[in-house]
Amino acid sequence: MKTDDPSYLLKIDALTGKTLWRVERPTDAVSESPDSYGTPAWADVNGRAELIITGGDVISGHDPATGAEYWRADVLNPQRARNYRIIASPTVVGDLIIAPTRNNPMVAIRAGGMGDVATSHVAWTFAQGPDVPTPVSDGKLLYIVRDGGVAFALDVKTGAMVYGPERLPSGNYSASPILADGKIYVTTEEEGITTVYRAGPKFEILSSNKLADDCSPYCLSTVAISDGQLFMRTASFLWAIGDRRAK
Repeated sequence: MKTDDPSYLLKIDALTGKTLWRVERPTDAVSESPDSYGTPAWADVNGRAELIITGGDVISGHDPATGAEYWRADVLNPQRARNYRIIASPTVVGDLIIAPTRNNPMVAIRAGGMGDVATSHVAWTFAQGPDVPTPVSDGKLLYIVRDGGVAFALDVKTGAMVYGPERLPSGNYSASPILADGKIYVTTEEEGITTVYRAGPKFEILSSNKLADDCSPYCLSTVAISDGQLFMRTASFLWAIGDRRAK
């Protein structure tokens, strides 16, 4: 909000730190809307790799070898609001990219295009997308948790609502839902309450648990899962929960 410096993509050699290329990413967005906090995503479509970027009102696909832009779609801020910074990252399911913006619209767009694909490659839109938590998919359904603790599931191919709105425990949700072992895990911001609900077409909460954090259970971080263990980072501690499974 306080700079007019250009937005750019940077590719760095991981071993040496050498800059391999730097490419500017133009935008006509104004005020806060050029800002993006999302993580780039990766798509492989018919043998072509694409680096997926959301921010500055648009979603774009780039050549990872050069940074050159294959395509873009100016669909994330149709009203040209000044406060449409993007926080949630894109979710890639096959050749379909689900791109959240600031609540509305969340757009599903097919990768693999060239040039302006705003009309030719949009598969569907959804008006109840998340602001901060990134959606997660099992390949069939897309699971959405909105910041206020409302959950939806959509058919990932068509965008048809399978269920929702469904109520999670009260609180603010900044951590993204994560899918493991047929379950969705998501944590509230202030109280550090992790709710587990079943993946699939029927919404069913299995459990809700609060960390015994005597200092601060404040949690913005997404649960990480590895070999049967859950890792959770609060303002006070890094928690490891469960027994590690032998490989």
